[in-house]
Amino acid sequence: MLKRKALRKIMITTFSFLIVFVICIIPEKINSHDNYLNAGMDIEYVSNLGTNEIYLLGPNHYLVKTNVLLEESTLDAKIRGIIDYLTIQKSTKIPNGLSGIIPTNTKLNTVEIKDKVAVLDFSKELLDISIDLEERLIEAITYSIINLDDIAGITIQVEGNRLEELPKTKKKLPEILDRNFGINKVFDIDHLDGIQKVTLYYIDEINNHRYYVPVTKYLNDDREKINIIIDHLSSNYIYESNLVSLLNQNTELINYEIEDEIMTLNFNHSIFTNDKLLEEVTYTIAESVFDTYDIKSVIFQVEGENIVTTNKS
Repeated sequence: MLKRKALRKIMITTFSFLIVFVICIIPEKINSHDNYLNAGMDIEYVSNLGTNEIYLLGPNHYLVKTNVLLEESTLDAKIRGIIDYLTIQKSTKIPNGLSGIIPTNTKLNTVEIKDKVAVLDFSKELLDISIDLEERLIEAITYSIINLDDIAGITIQVEGNRLEELPKTKKKLPEILDRNFGINKVFDIDHLDGIQKVTLYYIDEINNHRYYVPVTKYLNDDREKINIIIDHLSSNYIYESNLVSLLNQNTELINYEIEDEIMTLNFNHSIFTNDKLLEEVTYTIAESVFDTYDIKSVIFQVEGENIVTTNKS
């Protein structure tokens, strides 16, 4: 009997101790969990800082598409932030192997935005650029700024006067610059009749990192532009050895359809690589389409079956 009472007392004591232990430990766990949630929310907040696609100069004098962090909140401030990235030696946050193109000491005097057109007035140092880069300069500023929401075009001024022509080559510039101006231009024409313009996205590897490089080509080709895009991305129509396309040369565009700002592309199975549709392939095709057509989405099909849809960012 005494043994049984003693055993019962030990069990009750042990159980009570467990209850006290649980009561003491729960608040600690709750507080720890709260801290974890707060940390998660902080991380999410930081990750929501805006990034923007801009075009920096690569080692082969091609403008290369890359993402940069924009901490500014207003449209005016974002434009100034982009110009800082594009200015030589102004930012230390650009990837290795790439550089700005706007001459050092150039100042962005004013920014005015009206009807989705940004008027940028620069100091005279903007014109201190070599003849082989002056058109790239205009392309870099234009393509980088019009990637911002609510900006459809830009006008460039120098000390209050509109830049009507390039300083060295004297090439005339439109009053409003947009994607129609082209980027990394290549001319493959024999005559002035029937000139087509398409922008193609290739891949370049710089310091072991892959970047996308848009090339606007002018050529004598009377085919539909989507056929030109697929033909050039799947063949050897590349002028620089450092630029590549991962689209299989046996890829065929069976048919295509455009409806309600959506382009549907139907390919044969050769578009697959090891039974997969590579992200690099869909990106280069879709971005080439977005830069050439007024399209918001591209649907990729293989033998009539929907595989993936890419939307314009």
